[in-house]
Amino acid sequence: MMLSLRTLKHFSTLVEERHYSRAAAQLHLTQSALSRSIQSLEDALGLKLLDRSATGVRLTNPGRSVLAHARRVLAEAAALQRESELIRGLDSGDVAMGAGIFPAAGFLSPLLTQLARDYPGISMRVEIEGWTTLVEMLAQDKLDFVVAVTHSLPPSAEFTVRPLPPQHAGLFVRAGHPLLAIRGKGALRAALMNYRLAAAPLPPRARAQLAALYRLPNIEDVPIALECNSVAALRAVALGSDVIFFSMRESISCELSEGSLVQLPIPYSDETELTCSIIHHSRRTLSPASLQVISMVEDLMRGGTISP
Repeated sequence: MMLSLRTLKHFSTLVEERHYSRAAAQLHLTQSALSRSIQSLEDALGLKLLDRSATGVRLTNPGRSVLAHARRVLAEAAALQRESELIRGLDSGDVAMGAGIFPAAGFLSPLLTQLARDYPGISMRVEIEGWTTLVEMLAQDKLDFVVAVTHSLPPSAEFTVRPLPPQHAGLFVRAGHPLLAIRGKGALRAALMNYRLAAAPLPPRARAQLAALYRLPNIEDVPIALECNSVAALRAVALGSDVIFFSMRESISCELSEGSLVQLPIPYSDETELTCSIIHHSRRTLSPASLQVISMVEDLMRGGTISP
């Protein structure tokens, strides 16, 4: 009987996703190919691992036992892969990084450009999501590390959190926006509600800051009319319309430098700083390739350039 890591991975992913369609998409397989893989595993073991229905799949009792073994085997295989990368050094290896929506807009393009140019042996996979999704993926060993805003991350011995320089929040509009002609901070604040607000999905602290800017009693009252995971899309909307864009200055530095986007002159306190951090498992050794990428991220977040 021959079992492959690939088949065990297919089985583990199907259990996590609970549906063949979602698991197949996650694994970049057709549903029929995934079904054949699961059937081959059941045939090899002589066990029925899953009950299938119109609503998805459910583990059988033998399936639960096999899943526990499969996860241990996959974890050991991943550890062996990391160990081999330690032996080979940082010139090659696979890196899976998670990036928060706003931090990614600031550092991701120069990071990937530098990696492609100077480290062609490193294979990079990047997931851009909200911080809660990224931390879940990290806990499930789907990512090596995460770069995200972490004010709302509860303390945990499971993760190491390495703070980065803060991001600076603000309200931004296109050059020539009607709000820029209003004189007086009070009048400007009063006029904010006349315009649609655009933002990425925000952690609680950022929503609290927005509520304070709008002088609203509850964060649930923040009037976000356009919410999108893509900073690039939101930036384009802000440049082409009269929406107010809640963003980090670091994510739109080029537009601010050229004057196409302008920060509204509403006074802020230090509370509008949002601290980003690098998060990784405390008890797992990062590969040299991952450590190299982390060093490059730190350089970009601190000074805007990557050290050789």
